[in-house]
Amino acid sequence: MRRTLLTVGAVICLCAAAVAALLATDVRAWDSAFRAGDAEAVARPSPPRTADEILPFHVARSLLAVDDDLTLRRALVLFHSGYTGFPSRDQSSAGTEARAEAETALERAIRVEGGSRASVAANLLGVLELVDAAAGVGQSAATVDRAIVELQNAIHLDPGNDDAKANLELAMGLAPPDSPFRTSRLGSTGKRHGGASESSPGRGY
Repeated sequence: MRRTLLTVGAVICLCAAAVAALLATDVRAWDSAFRAGDAEAVARPSPPRTADEILPFHVARSLLAVDDDLTLRRALVLFHSGYTGFPSRDQSSAGTEARAEAETALERAIRVEGGSRASVAANLLGVLELVDAAAGVGQSAATVDRAIVELQNAIHLDPGNDDAKANLELAMGLAPPDSPFRTSRLGSTGKRHGGASESSPGRGY
């Protein structure tokens, strides 16, 4: 009986070691996939890469909780499709449709992410609203107001997001004179108070 138990224990240990080795391989595969995908995205926006896991049931994917990373990376790709910086593209119907898809993805990223990552998504969502306003999509004033709300949310999620602060200053400058967002930034002399960008200046957009 004792010999049998030792044999069974040895088999279990060997199986556990094999599973651990395969799991380590899957973890490295995800790291390599993200690195390669991020490198590709620098040159050309492309869908995020995923790893081919060896173990069934996506064990490594679950342990690493990579679904949030994939959600944000997909949203970033869609953002670059909706805001290319070329007016002829951004103001076309194709650009408008791409931004609508990107906005949906960024809203989802804000819900599933937290902290600085959600702040990044909220900032980009605000930028897309500003691009919509420039393209004349919907009511321009209302679109700028939505951009301001998203950018304020980005700063609330991460007070250190200087890009969001710079974009917020820009958005407030684009708000019409009767907008509550614009008037809340003006003193009795009509001069703009210091505010979102008083800390380290961000690059914006």
